[in-house]
Amino acid sequence: MPTPKGIITAAEAQELNDNWTNLRARANQSAAGKPDNRSSWYSFDDMQNFLNLIKEENPKVNGIRFYLGVETTKEDPKGLTTIFMVPTEDDKGKNKDIPKAKGMDRGEEGEPVESGYPQ
Repeated sequence: MPTPKGIITAAEAQELNDNWTNLRARANQSAAGKPDNRSSWYSFDDMQNFLNLIKEENPKVNGIRFYLGVETTKEDPKGLTTIFMVPTEDDKGKNKDIPKAKGMDRGEEGEPVESGYPQ
């Protein structure tokens, strides 16, 4: 099996996490008014089913773009950070989001929300 592009070591993952903590955590927590979510977990089955669904519904799909968002409710209008995914396709050499395609969200929060890496 070929190695996917972008594979990082555990040490590189730790460095990315530490950078986020040092450069973004305080601002996110200030905006949320409480410790903000910093990770999302998706089951392997849900991820595979999402890949199958977007391939079936979008024949030109070539990848997935991950976005940061904020999940809000009437009870919690400031919400917590979430990560959602949308399928992309090649558009003249650029990876563009597929308009009106289904995306995926609703991953589980990290345990506990304010935990760092690794969990």
